[in-house]
Amino acid sequence: MSAVLVATTQALVRVPHALRVFTGLISDCYPICGYRRRPYMVAGWAISFVCCLAMAVIPLGEPYYGDTSLANIPESEWTVEQQAMINYDAPHRGVKLIVLFVLAHLGTVIAYGAADGYLVELAQREPEGVRGTIQTDVAIVTAGAYVFAAFMTGFGLNSAAYGGTFSWDIGFAGVMGICAACSFFTMPLCWFCVTEEKALAQPTGPFFAYLYDFMQYRVIYQVIAFRFFSQIFSNFSVTAASKIKSLWAKVEPLNDGIASMLSYLVTFFALWAVRKWGLNWNWRWVVVICQVFVVTIDCFPTFFTIWDVYRSQWFWLGVPLLAEVPSSIGELIAKLFVIEITEPGSEATIMGLIISINNIGTPFSTVMYKSIDAHFKLTTAQITKDSHEVRMHVTYAYLIAYAFNLASIAFVFWLPRQKDHAHELKRTGGKSKFMGFVTVGYVTFGFFWVVLTNCLTLSSSTSCLRIAGGTGCK
Repeated sequence: MSAVLVATTQALVRVPHALRVFTGLISDCYPICGYRRRPYMVAGWAISFVCCLAMAVIPLGEPYYGDTSLANIPESEWTVEQQAMINYDAPHRGVKLIVLFVLAHLGTVIAYGAADGYLVELAQREPEGVRGTIQTDVAIVTAGAYVFAAFMTGFGLNSAAYGGTFSWDIGFAGVMGICAACSFFTMPLCWFCVTEEKALAQPTGPFFAYLYDFMQYRVIYQVIAFRFFSQIFSNFSVTAASKIKSLWAKVEPLNDGIASMLSYLVTFFALWAVRKWGLNWNWRWVVVICQVFVVTIDCFPTFFTIWDVYRSQWFWLGVPLLAEVPSSIGELIAKLFVIEITEPGSEATIMGLIISINNIGTPFSTVMYKSIDAHFKLTTAQITKDSHEVRMHVTYAYLIAYAFNLASIAFVFWLPRQKDHAHELKRTGGKSKFMGFVTVGYVTFGFFWVVLTNCLTLSSSTSCLRIAGGTGCK
C-alpha cells in the first residue's frame, strides 16, 4: 500500500476508539441480566474473535511485487518485463482487511468500555495517597502484553515476502489466527474472573442531560481541550515515515519487532517507576519534559537518515525507543484524572469520554499532516529516487511535524497540576453553558471529519483529493 494509505489504515483502525464514550454509556445505562460489565466484555471479545478468524481464512492474493528486489528500484527505471511483475490491484484488496480490522477494534472497544467502568469503581476505593495504583498496574500488564505482540510479528513475519531475511514465516493468516485464539480465551476469563453486583438500568435522556451538564464544568472542558489539542499537535507526523523506514533505513521486520519489544519493556519499567514514585508528581511538568525529550531524541536519527549521514536500521530504531514512554504516561495521567472527578453510576461513560477525546485527536492529526504533506514530494516512487530535492521535501515535512509537536506544550496550562488541584477546580472553577456547547461542537466535528476524510482515501476516485492526502484530482 502507499504511504498515504498506510497512514489512513492506522487512523481508521483507531476511529472505533473514539466511540469509547458511547460503549461506556451503554454499559452504564443498560445492564444485561442485571450486569453492567461482564456481558459487554464477553460480547466485545466475541466480535473481535469473529473478525480475526475471518482475516485468518480470507486469501490475501498475490503481492504487489512479483519480485521483492523491485522495491529498491525506482519505478521510472523498471523494464517492460519488470512492470509485468507488478500486481497493481494488490493495494485495493487491502480495503476489505481494513474494514475487518476496524470491526475487530470495535469489538475490543466494546469490551474496554465496560472494563474501564469496572476499573474506575475499584480505583475509587483506594486511599488517596496510593490512588491510581490499580490503573498503573493495568497499564504495566498491557505494556507486557505488547512485548509478546511485537515478538510475534517481528519473528513471525520476517521472511523475504515481508522485507526480512528468514526462509519461513507464519504469515498474516497465522498472526490473525493467534489473535483470534487470544480473543476466544479471553471471553471466559471476563465472565468468571470479574465479580460485580447487579444494577438497575438508567434512562438515557436524563443521563445525556447529566453528561452535558458535566461537560460545562471548567475542569472538564479544560481537560477535554487539553487532551484533544495536545493529541493533535503531539502526534503530528509525516506520511512518508513508513517508507523512509523500509527504503532508506532498510529496517527488517525482525529488528523492527525487537525494537518494539525493547520499547514496550522501557514503557513497562517507566510505568512501574510512576507507580512506585510518581503518583503524586506534577502532571504538567511530566507532560512538558516528556514531549521535549521525545522531539530531541527523535530528530537525530531522522535527519541523519534523510541526508544519508548515517543510515542504519538500528540507529533508526534504537534512538527513539523511549518515544512510547510519554504517550503511555500521558494516557495514564488522563485516567488518573478521571478517577478523581467521576461520580458513581457514570464511571465507564466518563472514562470513555476522556479516552474518546484522545482517540479523536490522533486520527485528526493524521488527516492534517496528510493534507499538508500532499504538497510535498513524498510518494513511494519519489522516496525511492532519494534525490536532493526529495530529501529537502522530507526535511520540510519533518520540521513542520516537530514544530507542531513542540507547540503541544502550550496546552499544558489547561491540565490540573495534581489530584488536589483537580478537586479544587471542580469545586470552585464554576460552569459555562457556552463552553460546554463549544466543547461538544468541536469534538463532534472532529469525529465526523476524521471518518469522512479517511474514507475518501479508500476510494480510487476520491483518494486523489488533497483533503484525503492526494496530490489533487485532474
